[in-house]
Amino acid sequence: MDQLISLRHWLHAHPEVSRQEMETAKHMWRFLEDHAKPDAFVQLGGAGFAAIYEGKAPGKTVLIRCELDALPIHEINDDIAYRSLHDGVGHKCGHDGHMTILAGVAQTLADRPQKGRVVLLFQPDEETGSGARSCCQHENFEKIQPDHAFALHNLPGFSAGAVICKTGTFASEVKYAGIKMAGKEAHSAQPETGFSPSFALAQLTLKAREIQAKYDRPDAYALVVPVYSQVGVQASGICPGQGEAHFTLRAELGAVVEEMWQELMACATELAEADGLTVSFDIREEFAATTNGQIGFDMIRQATEMTGHAFVAIDQPFRWGEDFGEITKRYGGAMFGLGAGEAQPDLHNPDYDFPDEILKNGISMFSALIEIVTTEVDD
Repeated sequence: MDQLISLRHWLHAHPEVSRQEMETAKHMWRFLEDHAKPDAFVQLGGAGFAAIYEGKAPGKTVLIRCELDALPIHEINDDIAYRSLHDGVGHKCGHDGHMTILAGVAQTLADRPQKGRVVLLFQPDEETGSGARSCCQHENFEKIQPDHAFALHNLPGFSAGAVICKTGTFASEVKYAGIKMAGKEAHSAQPETGFSPSFALAQLTLKAREIQAKYDRPDAYALVVPVYSQVGVQASGICPGQGEAHFTLRAELGAVVEEMWQELMACATELAEADGLTVSFDIREEFAATTNGQIGFDMIRQATEMTGHAFVAIDQPFRWGEDFGEITKRYGGAMFGLGAGEAQPDLHNPDYDFPDEILKNGISMFSALIEIVTTEVDD
């Protein structure tokens, strides 16, 4: 554990944002080479790679995933010796802990499983929603093709080491999109001689609240959240001719997200036409809903019994997106939460730090899942 904690602290001090995780990937690759050498490495998209551990006899393939990327959030934890060395970047989602857990799992595979095959996936770009998709679409992923796939996410607000899970949607469908409107600048003393997007974008922002209210219900939430807007330049004499607004749409079901997006686009088009503007749409990020199959859920429940961890069954999905959904919609599997402690700061807070004491819980859970899958009787 001392070795793993040192690894986690190094990762925490050297965070890299999505699509820039090359040094992180190199460090994890070297760690596996030195301490838990796999039978093969498989290079995937971007910084992503997989480490494959072949069992002593043929059997099922189980994939365990972690994420390489950090967030563009400045760390304020001045009281820790391993605080981020990069201003404006921090492991505020706990992916440093997730990588370390997989490193620990790799160490348990040094003597190889009795049967089957274990694939440890070190995935880039989770925070942008593109990493899992690019890995699955990479030609080298054909060499993996898991029978079951699992991942975890640390969860502040739950007892340290507890396992949190549900069937169906575990993490939400998310779409992040921009809407741009363009017209013609004019003197602000004569706004009627131009075409400004200011009022149309303001009305669109208010319309987002109406669309959300239409779909949001106590038993199935839906959100349409304005996250960014920009109109014109800081000059008193110019009535703007360009502007844009960005929205995040999320819900338990992808169909609801798409319906809300269609309504928002239709409203934007109508408002733009009324004010003599052109309008364009830009899908910037998409997260498929992470859906837990019954078999994967049952395996997680069985693993908690084997390890003695507390199990917390939840009724509603988490509102955040997780691109592991790109894997669960292609292969059987499930994601579970790992309690990080009830008094911890929330995820994406500038003072969040993954608790080292739950590393062993994540390792034991994945080890139990590997045993369950690889000893499963073939169909």
